[in-house]
Amino acid sequence: MALILIDKRLTRSDIVHNKLAVPTSALPYFIGILQERHYADLPVIDWTGQVRQFRIYARPAVYNKPVFTKGWPQFVREKGLREGDEVIFSFNQDGDGGLQYRILVLRRPQLFSLSGDPIIRDFNEPAFIVPDPAAPIYELDLFIQNSV
Repeated sequence: MALILIDKRLTRSDIVHNKLAVPTSALPYFIGILQERHYADLPVIDWTGQVRQFRIYARPAVYNKPVFTKGWPQFVREKGLREGDEVIFSFNQDGDGGLQYRILVLRRPQLFSLSGDPIIRDFNEPAFIVPDPAAPIYELDLFIQNSV
């Protein structure tokens, strides 16, 4: 069973400042990972199955709220994340008793307008539809041929 560590809407700061601020509610889970160090590298699996390396870092001062640093900026660029997208970071135990970390991003629909009426485009849907190879093919001849 997966345990959700972070469920957060991305802020402008999370996108622009190259780090993801971890909510204080998740702090107890990450203190155990850090084990009295200031950072730890975590292998994280995204929704496509790709393994990414994120570094969780906590300042050694009194304000030790952790942030994801290394790996986060590249993830933001590659996935085109933007303010308002929701990030869900979870973990569960794998078959060997180790921890497996996962990240999922739920996209905020982007609004467009046409003559003042909103058009909602959901970026979770594919941009194109792959035709079914079993579907019949129809040809349309757009040229009129004169019979002589």
